[in-house]
Amino acid sequence: MNARRLVTGLLVGAALVVTGCTAGPVDDAVPGQWAPQAVSAATVSGLPVERVAEVGAPRIADGVIPPTNRWYSGLVFGAEPQPVYPFPLAFAAASDAFTLDLPAVSATAQTIAASFAGGLQVGLTADRFGAVRADAVSVTLRWWDGGDAVGDVTIAEGSPVVGFTAARESALVPGAALEPAGDGVWTATADDTTFGVVAPGSRWSEGTLTVPADGHAQWFALPDDADIADWAAALDAPISGVEIDSGQDAEASSTRLTYTGTAATVLVPFPGHETDAACGLGTFRTAYGDAVACAGTELEWSVPVQPARASFDLDGADDAVRSDIAAQIAADLDATPPLPTDTYYGGKALARLGALLTLAGELGEADLAARVAERLWTELSPWAEPGGCAERDTRCFVYDDALRLVVGKAPSFGSEEGNDHHFHYGYFLSAAAALVAAAPERAEPLREVMDALAADIAGGAAADALPQLRVFDPYRGHSWASGLSPFADGNNQESSSEAVAAWNGLALWAEARGDDALTSTATWLLSAEVAAARALWLEPDPQTLAEGFAHPIVSLTWGGKRDYATWFSPEPSAFLGIQLLPLSPVALDYLGANPARVAANVADAGPTAFTGPLGEYVRMYSALAGEAERAAAAAALATLPAVDDGNSKAVMLAWLTAAAGASSSASAGQSAKDP
Repeated sequence: MNARRLVTGLLVGAALVVTGCTAGPVDDAVPGQWAPQAVSAATVSGLPVERVAEVGAPRIADGVIPPTNRWYSGLVFGAEPQPVYPFPLAFAAASDAFTLDLPAVSATAQTIAASFAGGLQVGLTADRFGAVRADAVSVTLRWWDGGDAVGDVTIAEGSPVVGFTAARESALVPGAALEPAGDGVWTATADDTTFGVVAPGSRWSEGTLTVPADGHAQWFALPDDADIADWAAALDAPISGVEIDSGQDAEASSTRLTYTGTAATVLVPFPGHETDAACGLGTFRTAYGDAVACAGTELEWSVPVQPARASFDLDGADDAVRSDIAAQIAADLDATPPLPTDTYYGGKALARLGALLTLAGELGEADLAARVAERLWTELSPWAEPGGCAERDTRCFVYDDALRLVVGKAPSFGSEEGNDHHFHYGYFLSAAAALVAAAPERAEPLREVMDALAADIAGGAAADALPQLRVFDPYRGHSWASGLSPFADGNNQESSSEAVAAWNGLALWAEARGDDALTSTATWLLSAEVAAARALWLEPDPQTLAEGFAHPIVSLTWGGKRDYATWFSPEPSAFLGIQLLPLSPVALDYLGANPARVAANVADAGPTAFTGPLGEYVRMYSALAGEAERAAAAAALATLPAVDDGNSKAVMLAWLTAAAGASSSASAGQSAKDP
């Protein structure tokens, strides 16, 4: 094996992640052509400039884009910095110290927690800190003493090492005494954890580690089965950042993370994998299962490609079924009330009309499709006016030049602070893509604002007006929903299915625009989020769930814990339902991949699975468990009095029809293989 590389491959079939190492060239190890994510040509110059949220001054240097929706956002926003989780560690920063921790894992029936709890503090002669560089996986913090820089610390997901580089000769004061363990190597014990530090050329005396100017000290927590000498031998210089590349072919979508600034370091792939001899630096116990430490400077992995889908496959439906769906589309359209004016519920309602439009077109109902298209255009066009907010206070977007956000008015669920932008804007993009597919002449009037929404959540914009990959975490393979992350357990994401729907909507819009680069990025995001939705939320490997946790799913994922809970309801139907809506066609490709897990998840939701909040989504999901469940769902739909405001009975009929067709095709394929 090349010691500078670590390659991991994720094969998400039964929510299983498999990793390994290879000595081959990079291009032979992964499919497709590696490429960095391109900055889009989108512009926000046509939007009114308005600072909707007052969040105070973030702890960032001039020229750094405010890092909303990152795993480390809590460090830079808020009156006091929050702990963050550079997996597998926890980390905290203060004006005159930083602290690294390896939290103990605990579990209740509802929660698996590994929250920041103390660890080893390292004091500095400093009076403030701030972020001076950031990417989607790592951040560099600088401490100052008055106007003078003291030193920089870079932390990164997948790096169990906190590296300090001194701008001047610096006195570091650890909270526990250092014991010699080699030339320039020491250990310390705090909170029942052994910590190590490798600091060539530094000296330890009277409780202080003195690091020379331009020298470095790398601090880390040692796993119980690790050897300090092996770790010291595996470390060169501290890392300085993480480069992100993606690649794909017809079968696999791949991610490569290159940890820069060093010729050798220690990395920890995300849990849920098998290991080989290359990963012999110990095993961390984490809230996400065991994680192994390995020598290398790159992480690579692949997941199955998930193509974007706009429509259900209704080819097997007979004329009577198609007629029933068409009639329901007309009824749903006629029953559509005035649409909400906020970005979440308004976006959901627009996407609902877009789904009805696509469904009418799939059925060949031209007149009906024209009616839906006209209503959708009437509702969507005000949102697409770049200067709309100069004339009104709702159904329009502005550009916040402080947070560098595209903010919809009226905002909802904290979207003015960056919360949930991918959830909200994915609905808009899905609706716009459906309208353009049916009426191509609508593309140009929609282009400027929809491109801005796409740039806000993923593509970035020229001149750093918007960041790349605002919400997506390439290391974990899923998104973060909180803009400012004012939480002691790190950032979080609840609705894995709305994140999937967001990237599906982004891909459909990119395809409608003929933007190949954005289509590729969106497919990468979609594929990763689908794999994560299964492996972390809906179908986690039981081996990654701590003993004592009593459920087969996780409904709220944090940096430092995993919850069976939601923000909005205490009911189990909501815990499962928030992982299912909006029942888009792409959801059929992954929600029912394991029918036995579908049945187990529905059973875990208990006696009110179908009658509690979001119960209709759970009922439709249950149809993926088998023919009897589909029949029961169809019978229930026939008498269902009302549905969620982002849903429609027509889409639910199409869902059941397509699910039956998919099941028949799978059964036929299996029969053909049987001897």
